[in-house]
Amino acid sequence: MTENALRDRQTERLIFFSDAAFAFALMLLVAEVRLPANIPEGEFWGELARIAPQFSAFLISFALASLWWLVHVAATRELRVFDWPTAICNLIFLAFIVLLPFSAATFGQNITSNAALGLYWIVNAGASFAMTLMFFVMSRGGGRLIGGLTGGERALRLFQSIAPGLVFVLGAYWAFTDQVWLSRFCAMFLAPLMMGAGVIEARMRRKRVSAEAPPAP
Repeated sequence: MTENALRDRQTERLIFFSDAAFAFALMLLVAEVRLPANIPEGEFWGELARIAPQFSAFLISFALASLWWLVHVAATRELRVFDWPTAICNLIFLAFIVLLPFSAATFGQNITSNAALGLYWIVNAGASFAMTLMFFVMSRGGGRLIGGLTGGERALRLFQSIAPGLVFVLGAYWAFTDQVWLSRFCAMFLAPLMMGAGVIEARMRRKRVSAEAPPAP
C-alpha cells in the first residue's frame, strides 16, 4: 500500500470514527428521556407531561448536536491529508460531543437550576472552542491540508467556529448571574450571526471561483 493510500485510509477512519461518536451521542440523548414503568391507568398523560422538561432538553440538544455535526462535516469535507495534530484536536472536540447527553440529562432533570443550565452552555461552548482549535490546526500553512485558503476565508471560518462558543459563554454567565430568561434563549443569537457569516462565505467563494476560472477565448 502506497503512502498516499495509507493517508487516505487514515483520513477516512478519522471521519468514520467521528460520525460514529455523533451517532452514539444522539442515541444517548434520547435514552435519557424515559417514562417510569407500570404507569397506573389514567395517569399516562400526566406522567408524559412531567417529563416535558427532559424532552425539551432533548430537542434543544439534538438541534445543537446536529449543528456541531454540520460544522464538523463542513470542516472535514475538504481534508485531503491526514495529520496527527488534527486528529488529536478532533478527539478533544468529540469529548465535548459525548458529554452532551450528560449535560442535557442534568439540565432536563434540574430544569430550574441555574447551575445545571450554566453547565449545559459550558459544554456546548467547549465544543465550539475545540472545533475552532481543530480548524485552526487544519488550516495552518495556508490551508495546505484542505486544498488552500485565503486569509479572509480562514478568518471567516474561524469566526463561524468560535461564534457559538462566545454566545454560549454569555449564556453561562447569564445563568450564573440569575438572568435566566436571557440564558435560556441565548442560542437565538446564533441565527443572525451564522446566516450573516454564511452569506459572506458564499460571496467569497464565488469571487474565488471567478478569479480561478480561465479567461474566455
